Amino acid sequence: MSVQNLTATACCRLLYYGQAGVGKRENLRLIHQFVPPESRLSIAVEDPERQIGFNLPQPGQSSRQVLVQAVDVGKERYHAAGMTSRLPFDGVVFVINSGVSQLDQSLAAFESLKMFLDSWGMDLMRIPVVLQYNRTGSNEETIPVDRLESLLNPWGLLSFPAATLRGEGVRETLKAVLGLAVKHQEEQAVMMPNFNPRHSEAPPAEPEPPTESKLQLEYGPALPGAEMEESTRLRSEQIFNDLRPPLVIPVKIPRRLVSGLKGPLRVFLEIEFED
Repeated sequence: MSVQNLTATACCRLLYYGQAGVGKRENLRLIHQFVPPESRLSIAVEDPERQIGFNLPQPGQSSRQVLVQAVDVGKERYHAAGMTSRLPFDGVVFVINSGVSQLDQSLAAFESLKMFLDSWGMDLMRIPVVLQYNRTGSNEETIPVDRLESLLNPWGLLSFPAATLRGEGVRETLKAVLGLAVKHQEEQAVMMPNFNPRHSEAPPAEPEPPTESKLQLEYGPALPGAEMEESTRLRSEQIFNDLRPPLVIPVKIPRRLVSGLKGPLRVFLEIEFED
C-alpha cells in the first residue's frame, strides 16, 4: 500500500462532531476504505480511527490535502485567550443518533456544537455545517427525518439520513461537507486583503470547474443560509411594498406547526430571486 506523508500544502480540515457512539468512527473507517491507497496520507496520531487524511485531486490545480477528525462532545477545543484565531476546521459534520431514546442527548449535543462554534466567533450560518441522521442499530426505533428536521434544523442546513453499519449516507455526507468547505475556503481567500500592493501579481486565471475524481467527490452548493445574513425584517417589508402588482406564491405550511396558536399569525419569508 502506498501511503504519502502529510506535507505543507492546501489543506481542508473536516470535523465530525457528536455524542460518543453515534457513528463518527464508522464514517472515518468507511471513508478510509473507499479512498484509493495511493491517495491516503500518513498522519502521526494516537488514535488513527479518529483522524485520517487523503489527497483530493483538483483538475487544473495542485491537489488538496483533506484531514478528517472525529471529536466527541466534551472533548472539543474551545477557543481561549492566547490561542491562534484561526479556526481548527473548515467544515463540520454533526452526526446525530436518530434513535428515539437518544433525542435528549442529540438536543444537548446540538447546543454544545453551537457553544463550541461561538467560542471561535462562528455560528451555523458562517461555517459549512452538514447534519447526518445516523441509524446505529437495525432494531432501534428511529425518529422520522421530518421530525428531526423540525427539531434540529430550522435553518435548512444540508442533511442526510445514514446507516453507517450498512455504509449508507457516508459518501453523500462527505461530498456535501467537502464541497461546501472548499468553496468556503476559496471565498475567504478572495476576501483576504492584499497588504503589499506594490509587488502584487496579476490576478490568476479563473480555474476550470472541477470534475469528479476517483473519490467521486465534487463541489457542493453554496453555503445554505449565507444569503440570510444581510437580510432583515425591514428589508423584507420594503421589497414587499415595492412589488406592484403583488406576486402571489402558494405556500403550504403543515398544520402541526401552528396547532394551538390563536389569533392572527404573521409569517415572514426569505426569498432569493435568480435569473
